[in-house]
Amino acid sequence: MQIWDNFLYILIEGEPNSPEVEFIERAISRLISEAVLPNINYDVVEIGGGGNFNSIAKMIYKKSSLHKEIPVIAISDKDFRTQNQVNVQNEKTDDHLIKNKAARIIYWERHEWENFILEETETIAIIFNHIPTQAPNDKPVRRNTTNILTKEQLDEWLLQYFKDSIVKELVECLRFRFRERANTRFSLKKLNNEVLPSLPEIESWLRKEIASAAKEYRNNIRDQKSMLNQKLQEMSWSSWLNDSSTIDFNQAKTFFRGKEALTRLFGQAVNHLSIQNLSYETFVGEILLRELENNVNALIVQQLGAMLKPYFQRCC
Repeated sequence: MQIWDNFLYILIEGEPNSPEVEFIERAISRLISEAVLPNINYDVVEIGGGGNFNSIAKMIYKKSSLHKEIPVIAISDKDFRTQNQVNVQNEKTDDHLIKNKAARIIYWERHEWENFILEETETIAIIFNHIPTQAPNDKPVRRNTTNILTKEQLDEWLLQYFKDSIVKELVECLRFRFRERANTRFSLKKLNNEVLPSLPEIESWLRKEIASAAKEYRNNIRDQKSMLNQKLQEMSWSSWLNDSSTIDFNQAKTFFRGKEALTRLFGQAVNHLSIQNLSYETFVGEILLRELENNVNALIVQQLGAMLKPYFQRCC
């Protein structure tokens, strides 16, 4: 990895074939061209999992003069972290981070970047409706010439998906919190096809999973059984589980897993319009994100600008 002396380094999570790096680079360029961000030298680096942030940051601190004054930046999914966990990171001073060769972790304000895309259902509908009904064999083509998509239809599908996913999202949150708090390699099993329609059944499942931990982990996890009650106090989970119609659509778009929701929405749209030769990865990475990156009013672009602006300004 080549490290430039006067560049601001921005580390991001992601796999080699994920679209985040190219999107963030192009969105930053757009924000600079619109004078939302000052024009500085920067580099966006994909580092795999968030556990690599500090090891990569240490390499950069050793060779960068700029990062003797400004911490290395790392953009991370919020996942199921509490706001208190985010605040702990935010309270660390720049001097502390630089001294300890640690990255300044900035969390997306939603579960992950895909959650911001869930607000763009009008744009998604327009893109799908403009897919041609005739095209070369390797290009996307819409076979259904009768159906169209609307923002309202996509929002309705999305809301129904969230209603159907309440238990699964609660369980995934518990699994994440357990890994974070127990600080062991042990993790709770996925639900797979199990049905847990009520809170008592979820609590029973959680207790059985914790009890199944290997003996050497018992000291680390013995206080985890209160985790469900703590989680239920954060949002209206009890109400949602008893009556899914009470779910808060905006809260679900913010806190539930965005990638799973966007993947389901894509599949429903493709089936509704009988679209062929279009994968989820192509739609998001090569079509949807390229449309959004040119719009500085798109929510995800606004969020990126707000996250980076204080550090770009300090580099001037």
